Order: sequence, then C-alpha cells, then structure tokens
Amino acid sequence: MFLNDINITFMEPCVADPEKIRLKAELSDNIVELMPYLNTVISNAVFNKNVPLLSFTKEFRLIVLYPQSLTMAKAVNMTDALQVLDWLKNLINDTWGKRETITPSYEKKEKPTVLQLYNWLPKTNCKECGELTCFAFATKLLLGTQKIENCKLLFRDEYDNARETLMDMLKVIL
Repeated sequence: MFLNDINITFMEPCVADPEKIRLKAELSDNIVELMPYLNTVISNAVFNKNVPLLSFTKEFRLIVLYPQSLTMAKAVNMTDALQVLDWLKNLINDTWGKRETITPSYEKKEKPTVLQLYNWLPKTNCKECGELTCFAFATKLLLGTQKIENCKLLFRDEYDNARETLMDMLKVIL
C-alpha cells in the first residue's frame, strides 16, 4: 500500500452550490512521484508538473490533488465525501501497484473552451437538446451538466467528423 490515509482537515458549505460541501484533506504520504501516472489513468485529469497539481472531476465533484493534500468541491454530504475519498485512496494505491505497466504522462492536457466546443456543433439552435442555443449547450457540455448524446443532429452521418472531434475534446473534462 502506497497511501495509508486521507484525513479531512476542513469542511464548509460549497461556494458554487451551498447545498453541497467543500473540503480540504491531508494525504498521509507524498504522491508527487505518482502524479504523472495518475495523469495517464484519470482521463479527464489536468496535470501541472510545475506546481505540481492534478485536477479532475469525479462526476460533478471537482478534486485537486497536491503532493500531500487535496481539495474537493461539490460533495453531496459527508458520506459522499468519504466514499469519494475511499475511491481515490484505492485508485492511488491501485495505480502505484500497476505503475510498471503504466506510461507516465507529464503532458498538461488543456481543457477546451466553450467556443472550441461550440465550433464543432451544428449551430442550428434547434433546441432538441433542451437548450435555447447551441452556445448554451456547449457551455453546459463544458460544465458537465449536459451530455453530447442530447445533440441529436450531431449523430447524423454528415456530422461524424465533428462528433468524433467533440468526443475527443470532452475526454479531458469527463
């Protein structure tokens, strides 16, 4: 086992969503050498080797890992936070155990912008996705509150290239 414990040191209502909580936690062990491996394993991770930090989302929760600490925003409640921390501890330990078979990535994956996503959408403002405009749809895609499957036009043959490009771009944020 590489990481023994993750201990919550601070918790309060989330600024972005007061119905949820945010927290800080300390890691029992320094994970800096494991961060490039986690960057490979977590598809939507954004790694900054200069700081160093690794940020990613788990569903709607935002998690930022530092060498010996982490922050989490938008946890539903304490039970939810503890479950996510257990999942993270297991992921860290599994990644450590499999590191010989994982190619570490030092690459900083860039999160796409709303405009970049929008440029690959049909731009018809058809509203079939439930949004008023394609730009609103792109914004919600970036936030993770909308799914690409909801853009029905995008799944027509004529949009194959755009759909594949969008799906690749979304791998960084999903």
